[in-house]
Amino acid sequence: MKRVRFIRRRAALVSVLCLIFTAGLLTAAVLSLSKSGTFTVAAHVELQRSMLIAEGAAARVQWLLAADRNLHPDDKPGSVDYDTYDYDRFMADGVRHVLDYYGEKIQVRVLDAVSGWDMGPDNYANVLKTVAAAEDAGEDLVDLCEEVTQLIGDYLDDDDNIQERGMERADYEDAMRKPLPRNAPMQFREELLYIRGLADILPPDRDGRLSSVRLIPPEGTSNLSGTPSLYTATRREVELLLPDLTEDELLNVTEALDQWRRERILPAESLDEELMAKLGAKFSTVESGAYTVIISAPANTDPGARPFRKLVFSYAGFEISGPEDQMLKYMEWNFL
Repeated sequence: MKRVRFIRRRAALVSVLCLIFTAGLLTAAVLSLSKSGTFTVAAHVELQRSMLIAEGAAARVQWLLAADRNLHPDDKPGSVDYDTYDYDRFMADGVRHVLDYYGEKIQVRVLDAVSGWDMGPDNYANVLKTVAAAEDAGEDLVDLCEEVTQLIGDYLDDDDNIQERGMERADYEDAMRKPLPRNAPMQFREELLYIRGLADILPPDRDGRLSSVRLIPPEGTSNLSGTPSLYTATRREVELLLPDLTEDELLNVTEALDQWRRERILPAESLDEELMAKLGAKFSTVESGAYTVIISAPANTDPGARPFRKLVFSYAGFEISGPEDQMLKYMEWNFL
């Protein structure tokens, strides 16, 4: 009898120990999941917080641009010595600014929205011919440019006549890409990514934006036609639009533009008059009045700093009285 009681007590003890062990495992799992969730939620909350900061800073930058144009209506980008002012100037010149937004340090760059390749219905073929005519363009690139030209043509036209290397509605359906093509002018820049091979010619930037291609402004916003801004020009744009430049001249231009954006050294101090004249023949050095603003964390951010979502937006500038009808229409608004 005593032996039976002893066995029962041991069995009960084992059951209790198993229960305690199981409870400990469950507690550890809950704590682990809670800790993991805390890290995930914290990062998400910080990113949402940064988005609110970026939106607020976006509004401030718009008014700073309006105020700058009101105070200095005749100043041109790239010709202003920032060191002569006791306040920061805001122009469409690509210069990096650090803005203190209620204690938050953020980086701001203002670009002219009239920048990049104009791939509109009347210009895309010329752009692709320019790329194909580059000195370093091999047979594969020339062939690809010809194919993409035909693909864009079929994408835009309103008939079902297929060019030799193009695609029409039946071809897109066979490729499971219905309801393409548009058979009308493109309504937004990223439609170009529907065109097979386009990204190999004009690849997106590291943020996934087709920044080398000019925006297609929504109806009633702004007119972005015209000569591209010099201060957003890339090395490749300069090389293609000015094929007669020597390698040294191309290097000088690239370095001068980079020094201007980073160190605010005037391009006229780095480049001779002849080279500046060549650039002025292909690029604009005056503001169009339409802006692309990039808001991000400062480049020298501490590795332990809070995460920050980059904001890129484009709009037509307004006077200090505010936008027309007090309604601001954006051509682009992207958190990256």
